[in-house]
Amino acid sequence: MKKYTLLKNLILSLVLALVTGCAVSFSKKHWDLPPKADNEISVMSFNVENLFDTVKTAGHDDETFLPAYMKKGDAKLRAACVKNNDSSYRQNECLTTDWSPDALDTKLNNIAKVVLGVDNNGPDNLMLIEIESDVVLKQLNEKLAAANYITQVIIDGPDKRGINVAFLSRFPLVGKPVLHAIPWKPENEKDGEWMERSRRILEVTVKAPNGDPITFMVGHYPSQANPTYWRQQIANFTVELIKQKGPNAMVVFGGDLNISAEEEDRVHIFRDILAKGGAVSHFVGCKDCPGTHNYRGTWSFLDAQVYSPALLGDGSGSYQMMPNTIDVIRYNPIHLKKGKYPKRWDYDEQTGISDHFPLYVRLKQRSEAKTPVKDDKPAATDKKKAPAKKSKKK
Repeated sequence: MKKYTLLKNLILSLVLALVTGCAVSFSKKHWDLPPKADNEISVMSFNVENLFDTVKTAGHDDETFLPAYMKKGDAKLRAACVKNNDSSYRQNECLTTDWSPDALDTKLNNIAKVVLGVDNNGPDNLMLIEIESDVVLKQLNEKLAAANYITQVIIDGPDKRGINVAFLSRFPLVGKPVLHAIPWKPENEKDGEWMERSRRILEVTVKAPNGDPITFMVGHYPSQANPTYWRQQIANFTVELIKQKGPNAMVVFGGDLNISAEEEDRVHIFRDILAKGGAVSHFVGCKDCPGTHNYRGTWSFLDAQVYSPALLGDGSGSYQMMPNTIDVIRYNPIHLKKGKYPKRWDYDEQTGISDHFPLYVRLKQRSEAKTPVKDDKPAATDKKKAPAKKSKKK
């Protein structure tokens, strides 16, 4: 009888979990959050995987992502393909990939369909990862015209390939964006050389609808090809950046943090480091979600967000993060492989988008502005005036 009772309770628990699970159970077939209310704002982070423009950018090893005709007709570009890639596979990929304007246009259209499918016309704030330049960011924003993103920010960092992070928002810019250099402490000379080329953290503050400032930080941590201590160091720096804004600052940090499930189980970067900066997205919501990225059958939350204490239920901010809205966006068939996995861009078929799913959340206004932004010096907010570092083109 005892065994029967335990089995019965287990079955009931499983049924209940399926029926009342979090906002992102993979049993869902479509977007089913309620329409975004007037007092809510939304945030999404999305690794769009190698979103390059189609022109040669000075300082970027971007030969792979150029039209094939350019490489066939330019011996210097072909030589760069060999010099800048350390394996025969990557060299051949660089020489043969045809990243044409038509291919780029198709991928931009696919991204736009996924982004605009959220909240009918896109999230209020969009953090982008793996985007090369202001040139391609502008092209993407044009595809997202329905979203009316008036703030557009990208600052070229030290990554030799030209992999950067960017930010789009419906809200006006406050102050000047910053690309934070990471205070690396290398364990050897070789690590030090590569650390200096690693991606930095972009900080952008905007004016929320109630008049208060909200700061967004976008990160792209070193990949799993690099030692764990690199990700531990940048995670510690992330926490410092959040805390430096003050206990009452509303901060959302997000991006591709490249912390695999195996690494988290082993060294607890999310639990022991990033959680000191605030609430971690998949710790406070989305508990039944497998992850945002799948590698050889294993799901990980490579993509994550951290919400500062002021945004939490007992926080002091005028907006509150809503855990039940944290969602992995994987509903559009354009971005689905086998109905479950993120569909990467296929250069031959010109289908798909990325090997990452986007991550989404809403913030709900709970009070009037507490530290409203002063409008005595209007900030540049349109696409032409946003302070993005311009890439030098050849």
